[in-house]
Amino acid sequence: MAVTLNKLRSGLTSAIGFTFLLAVGVFFLLSSPAAAQGTPPRTPGQDIAEKAERDRQTSDYLRRTQGPFRPGDGLGWSYSRPPVPIPTALKARLAISPEVKSDYAAFLKSRRTGVFKLLGDGPEKDSLADELVAAEEERQAIFWQTSTFSFREKELGAWLGDISYTKGKIIGTAAASHLIFTQLETDDIASVTAETPGMHFLASFVRAKSFDEVIEIGKKLAPGISDGGFRYTTSTWPRVGKVYGLRIVAYGFRRGIALTPGEMDLLLAFKVAGVDEYGDLTIVWKELHRKRGPVFVLKD
Repeated sequence: MAVTLNKLRSGLTSAIGFTFLLAVGVFFLLSSPAAAQGTPPRTPGQDIAEKAERDRQTSDYLRRTQGPFRPGDGLGWSYSRPPVPIPTALKARLAISPEVKSDYAAFLKSRRTGVFKLLGDGPEKDSLADELVAAEEERQAIFWQTSTFSFREKELGAWLGDISYTKGKIIGTAAASHLIFTQLETDDIASVTAETPGMHFLASFVRAKSFDEVIEIGKKLAPGISDGGFRYTTSTWPRVGKVYGLRIVAYGFRRGIALTPGEMDLLLAFKVAGVDEYGDLTIVWKELHRKRGPVFVLKD
């Protein structure tokens, strides 16, 4: 039986009951969090040994991941699958249209800008459905590669995914993180700065100082916050031509040589430049600031 693009997304919402333990690892949830702090100086030998162990753990994590899983209200989701071949016709839909390239040519010449597509839910009788395999593992892997984007890695379908396009909404996908969206009043993404109306709340958002604060702030963000005439949420319904502000704070955790990678703090703006007949989104974006996110060292 043909597999539709709608069904491709079904796996994302079918396993929401997975716990935060899977997202960030049993090794630190069973321990007591300490205050965020810098990494102490290491000798070259220790650095090499620890990097090798981290690489081994990351590789093992990727093999074992059974996501998707949800770490907690307001914290974002985390989901990962090893890459699988994407059907040729489906892959072609990821190409940026000549019109978008032309319309945003000057903007995309600026530093820290980019453009990408996120594949959307297709009609029930999608012409590409017959090309998609029926295996659940491969369906979800294809979803991850075509409908998620990492602003941290500036890459579509990266392991450290930040957002995904799911059932018509853009949602956060980063485990142990805070992602906050707002729709701005301007339609000119090139003009957006940290001082643009609506961006101040995002730019001044105070990062958590402990693991307990990560959870508490997430709970407060989950229902949404109104401030200064703007609405700040952990997901958004994308509208063509509209510009959005986004703050991402991805937290890192360390316990001995075990870790969760990808700690980063980003302030961004993005614009929905277009949507095609399949519902696929084309998004242009700019990065306003990038710095390291907090790292919490956990006690044994």
